[in-house]
Amino acid sequence: MICRRVEYRDFRNITQAVLEPSPDVTVLNGLNGQGKTNFLEGVFLFAGVRSFRTAHENELVRFGAPFAELKLFFHNGRREMNMTLRWLAESGRRFCRLNGVPITRLSETVGNFRAVLFCPSHLSIVREGPPMRRRFLDSAISQTDPSYLRSLQKYNAVLAQRNALIRMSRERRDDGLFLNNAEPWSEQMAEEAERISRKREEYTGRLAEQAAVILSDMTAGRETVGISYQTPRSREEYFKLLTENLQRELRAGFTLYGVQKDELKITLCGNEAKAYASQGQQRSIALAMKIAEGELSKEYGGEYPVFLFDDILSELDETRRQYLLKGVTGRQVLITSCDRVETEAKVLRIEGGRLI
Repeated sequence: MICRRVEYRDFRNITQAVLEPSPDVTVLNGLNGQGKTNFLEGVFLFAGVRSFRTAHENELVRFGAPFAELKLFFHNGRREMNMTLRWLAESGRRFCRLNGVPITRLSETVGNFRAVLFCPSHLSIVREGPPMRRRFLDSAISQTDPSYLRSLQKYNAVLAQRNALIRMSRERRDDGLFLNNAEPWSEQMAEEAERISRKREEYTGRLAEQAAVILSDMTAGRETVGISYQTPRSREEYFKLLTENLQRELRAGFTLYGVQKDELKITLCGNEAKAYASQGQQRSIALAMKIAEGELSKEYGGEYPVFLFDDILSELDETRRQYLLKGVTGRQVLITSCDRVETEAKVLRIEGGRLI
């Protein structure tokens, strides 16, 4: 997977620019607030996932412009491809074209262009709570399995409807509104939950194998990481939980059961990493998990994804920084950095949303 060129128009603070990265390593260098991350975000959006910075996509449009547009030209390992993304300022609605053909569903863009992003928030994968680890899993699996993304989208839509029914029932002080109408929503949730949990477990098993090898190599065999996902439940088990605890959910005010509550367990040398690993060790695990994500993406597509490292070199010590840079040789890498990076790579200066 090689990104040949990205064209930006009225995207964030970028009025107009063309990025032509090296097929190896490209460093985007500049002070904070100049737009380095905007250039990287523009590449990542073509991977078929949402922005890693905002849930409101109208924010992607430069202030005062009617729309934002990105064009990507890339080689997917077999042939040259191109994609176009456009967002309207008023609604934030997204439009996509693949080789000139309109794509109407987000899930249909998945797998055409693949990218692995590593940003400062990912350094908290181990330390933060379960939602951070679920987001990591969902983003990684969605890029390699469009059916997973479709199940996840349907599940989240049904969950939102079920929670709205609970809130309405409480507001109207009418328990029967929820108790008598919950079953259809519970049935749909249970069906998708089984699919999601099984795919999460399968992916986690493969991720654990890769991450263990990478962390062992990073620490010269001194440290071992374990990553596991809770045992997936069947559709019948999820349905039972969702139909036998309705009164509890009414009291709580939201749905208490389902894959939105699942956890990814991470251990270091057999101990819970969140509690016992040092900050440096937690960052080593996060780094191993992100590199492992790239390895699994290669297994899926036959080609390495594009690696995007957003301002993380300053967050890593020299040993981890060098491991990261050496560990991704043979891949296309785009790095943003406020500091000067000692490298023979292509270096581009960013000032005020412009490439210098």
